[in-house]
Amino acid sequence: MVASRRRRRDDPPARAGSGDMALRVRFVRSAELLLEGYVIDPADPERRLAVELLLDGFPAGLARSSAFDAFALAAGPGDGCHGFRFQLDAAALPQLRRAELRLANLDIALAPPIDLLGESSLAPSGVPGGHVEWTGGLSLSGWVEPGSEPGRARVVEAWVDGAPVARALANRWRMERFGVESAERPVAGFRLTLPRTLADARPRDVEVTVDGRPLPGGALTLVAFPDGLAAVLAARAESEADAPRGAYFDALLPDHVPLGSFESWERRFPLPEAADVQPGRIAVLVVGAGDGEASLASLGAPSRAFPAAILPAVSGPATFDPAAARLFLEEEAAECDAVLWLRVGVALRPRALARFLAALDADGGASLAYGDLLLRSDDGALHPLAFAAFGYERALEQSGPDMAFLMRRDESLEALGRDVRHLHRLILAPLEAGLHRLGRYLHVPGFAAVAPLPAPEAEVDGLAASASAHLAARGVEADLRPRPAATLPALRVRRRGAQPTLALILDADDPTLPLRAAAEALRPSRAANSVSLFVSAPVLDPALREALKLDGVELIQSGPGRSRAARLNAAADAVRADCVCFVDARLRPAGADWLEELLARLAETDVGAVAPTIATARGAIVEAGRLLSPLGVSLPLFAGLEPGDPGYGDAMRAAREVSGLGWSCLLTRRTEFLALGGFDALLFPHHFGSHDYALKLQAFGRRVVVTPDAVLRLDAPSSVPPGDAAREARAMLARWPGVAASDPFHNPLLMRAAPFHAGLAWPPGDRAPRRSQVPPARAVPPGWW
Repeated sequence: MVASRRRRRDDPPARAGSGDMALRVRFVRSAELLLEGYVIDPADPERRLAVELLLDGFPAGLARSSAFDAFALAAGPGDGCHGFRFQLDAAALPQLRRAELRLANLDIALAPPIDLLGESSLAPSGVPGGHVEWTGGLSLSGWVEPGSEPGRARVVEAWVDGAPVARALANRWRMERFGVESAERPVAGFRLTLPRTLADARPRDVEVTVDGRPLPGGALTLVAFPDGLAAVLAARAESEADAPRGAYFDALLPDHVPLGSFESWERRFPLPEAADVQPGRIAVLVVGAGDGEASLASLGAPSRAFPAAILPAVSGPATFDPAAARLFLEEEAAECDAVLWLRVGVALRPRALARFLAALDADGGASLAYGDLLLRSDDGALHPLAFAAFGYERALEQSGPDMAFLMRRDESLEALGRDVRHLHRLILAPLEAGLHRLGRYLHVPGFAAVAPLPAPEAEVDGLAASASAHLAARGVEADLRPRPAATLPALRVRRRGAQPTLALILDADDPTLPLRAAAEALRPSRAANSVSLFVSAPVLDPALREALKLDGVELIQSGPGRSRAARLNAAADAVRADCVCFVDARLRPAGADWLEELLARLAETDVGAVAPTIATARGAIVEAGRLLSPLGVSLPLFAGLEPGDPGYGDAMRAAREVSGLGWSCLLTRRTEFLALGGFDALLFPHHFGSHDYALKLQAFGRRVVVTPDAVLRLDAPSSVPPGDAAREARAMLARWPGVAASDPFHNPLLMRAAPFHAGLAWPPGDRAPRRSQVPPARAVPPGWW
């Protein structure tokens, strides 16, 4: 924090405690660059006073004393939320001598000055040492300060009725901000899942300890229901009138169990019933080298019920002779309606085949149906792998659903006639025939098959050959290369094609951001792609405006008071280019080719918007797409994931379709942006306008993609947007109720609260077959949300 150029105050200030003012004050230096303390008015403990920091007599900062401070809580009266914190600028610190604290506007000195050049020891900080919150159901989430012993994670325990019931290590990093004015800092996060015996619809008092000592604020009261409140009310109520309220409660406070509790979870929530498959309707083809008879035996039916054949591998795993497959379908399976394709070693589970066939029977426009998998490790343990609704980008780059799927016989024959010889390419075959990708695929939620863990390094070459042949059949030129091995084989696909004209719009909601540094960081991208750079800001200093013009940056000044949505709409309307890319001025590219990557993804004509992965300066994920919660809140995906972590199901090892994007950065075609009305500045002025725009694109038939191959890092903490986020969430829920109830790119079997992929939902969501299409937006009258 650098002292401003305002006039130095030399007049002696009044003292706190003089006259009618009798305040309790603490003002200390708790770290080399941190000044903190509290101010309490004992006569009015609910009052939050504004304080001003002076450095060498110059005003340098203003803060509202509203952050929690442990010393303020001990000093009382009040709730302890009377703290303030000021961060000093490391570059300016050597020139500073004295720090003073005054009551803002009244110019009253609150405490003795702090000598910044002195050798006095640092005072203990009042920042809380940890926090825990109930995130719904039986889940607790929180953080603690890292322990003093390097490499040793602190032990967190939950106690009920004097006995420990759950234990976890605080071994995951997360970023926390202490007060609006404070910067984020890393802390040690933890997550606790309480035992299911506590889900008995009774209030439970839970005490949380860290290394055997109570965690501040760690006494919680929760109530969890064994099967969700909706089920309880439906079973006990005299009428069904209360069931909707229970369903809403379940959405507000979702419950889950760890992925490792799959077996007990499935006993409680088995696959839904489906009508038996009539003999002769389905043919079975098992592909690959190994014991194909075991896969056939998993069908649990006499051999005459399903015409079946085993196709040995030709040139690698999941490859087969298309001529042999075609001969079988034309002769032995000539009367069948559909073909079940299985990889050798994959065992179909009971009810799965009937559910696949019922899905195709109910949806005559679909080409194939697939479900979720259980991956079996060498020790026999089962690992649930739950997929999203079909996304072309991920299906192209990563295997998974191609291990077991049911495809219509006529479309299978059509693909075989084009020499399709790999299961991965076969599942993509409807797109080679020119069929629209959004409506041809049905995801049937439920763990339909057990498959051995793949061997990514052994299978990636076959995957590359399949993807290359598929793209060639579509007339798409691309470069392919393997991704680092994790659980599933995966590729990186970079399409080639003509480059459109592009306008980069640097969004500066805070005019104090270092805009010249932000523009300079984008210079390599501008030179490589011949793009124009614009700065959209409410107010700019005249000297900075002239400097930016000399750097070749054009300015779009919207005037103070306009929302982010309105400001960016005006910027997009003012530029002239094929595409616009909105970039937050706090972001810096982590690689040189991030913009080329976004443009390559947008080369597909049905892609409406592309976004990079947003990370912190040290590489931890901030967001990689967004999900719409059951309450209409736009939530970041994979937040907090460490650098290099592949994520659940290797999701961060491939580009993915998502339902929503954040404001930080997105690339879109300007004509489509303007045709759809851009960001809705009336309903979503500050918080969820970018997510709403992404959903409008998808309702229009476009895909929205997030890529891990373009990474932008935050150079400064994000600001807290103004406006009413709860009001915007209600508007999102009113406009997109179907997506809020079941986001197509989130599996209903997985937990519905952050971190989304760490547990199985109890109870699970709707397991009806689903496409990846987004229904049209509902009309929301202004003022009715």
